[in-house]
Amino acid sequence: MKNHAIIFLSVLCFACGGNETETKMDFSNITFTMDTVVVDAGDEIINLKYGLWSSAMTEDKAFLYLWNMDESTLDKININELRLEEKIKYEIEGPDGVGAFVSWMNMLDNDRILMANFQEMGLFDMKGKKIKTYKLDKEKFIGDSLEDGESFNRKSIITDGGNVIYGLLGNWTNDNLSFAKVNFEDMEIKKYELPGIDELKDYSVALKSGQMMMISTTDKSLQRIGDRIILSNSAYAPIFVFDMKKDSVYQVNYTPQLTAAAKKGGYPKEVDSEKRFKEVMAEINSEINFQAPVWDEVNKRFYRFSYETIPGEITDEPMLESPEQKTISKVFLSIFDEDFNLIGESLVSQMTQIPNSVFVKDGKIWHYVNVDDELGFVRMAFD
Repeated sequence: MKNHAIIFLSVLCFACGGNETETKMDFSNITFTMDTVVVDAGDEIINLKYGLWSSAMTEDKAFLYLWNMDESTLDKININELRLEEKIKYEIEGPDGVGAFVSWMNMLDNDRILMANFQEMGLFDMKGKKIKTYKLDKEKFIGDSLEDGESFNRKSIITDGGNVIYGLLGNWTNDNLSFAKVNFEDMEIKKYELPGIDELKDYSVALKSGQMMMISTTDKSLQRIGDRIILSNSAYAPIFVFDMKKDSVYQVNYTPQLTAAAKKGGYPKEVDSEKRFKEVMAEINSEINFQAPVWDEVNKRFYRFSYETIPGEITDEPMLESPEQKTISKVFLSIFDEDFNLIGESLVSQMTQIPNSVFVKDGKIWHYVNVDDELGFVRMAFD
């Protein structure tokens, strides 16, 4: 195992915001250390071609599972010991097949994982065997209607022993999404209205040129924290919280003091050239980008990074290059209590790259880094 030395000690001067008068916490003079650790892969190779895009982590943050598309293996990484523990072989086709392309996956528990491709979802054990197949066929469900081509096209939450999936339903031809609960035991779909969503702007841009059609939109994220599912969007500060016990959803609003609360909007909905598409996307990405909040179980807080990028020269690089691949201008960190009251925020001037695949373990903020083609993590510890 490689364990890089402490990089620096720094002071964060937090600006108060939100409902700071309701808390006794003091974030006016926080110190923290940052170090970088690297996972020991032994004689194997951890494929980082797509970073941690197709990965899932156990609830206790003890294990990270990373899908290796080139080898059709699920790489089990021990986060406690920072080592590659095993490569679990999966079939592409047949009764236990995961499909040619795993678009996303999520853990049901420590022994079962949900893996999705463009046609269906499958629940698998950790020996490569398929336990259950999930398909969305609108003719077979009761309750709210299912539109043509709708599927869970982003990482979704699987619960109730594998019988219920919560997620954002949509299709690949537009950006119309709805938050839904699908019960595969009762074969029932329930869609939920997100209060205030009509007041929030849509930031999708479509490229239509000849036979080419491409849509780019902002990142949407879902994560389960206890009995709550947190829905966030990279374009704006407001957060939606679904209460699984009450079977209802509400919006959380807060006003950042150091950044805009949302992208400004007003972009063209459709363009007809690759050059114009890249120009619009560069402008969108250069404005504030909000990451998904992450939960600190030890300190009972949420942390949320946001950042701005520097518009670069329009090149022949891939059109859908993510903002994380851009040169950053500023990175900010906001801290919330467990009810999403904003209790502190700061410019993190020492960060030279955008934090990627962020999680909190043992009170420390971790994020993925590629260290000379090896899997690494930067750990941020508050003193």
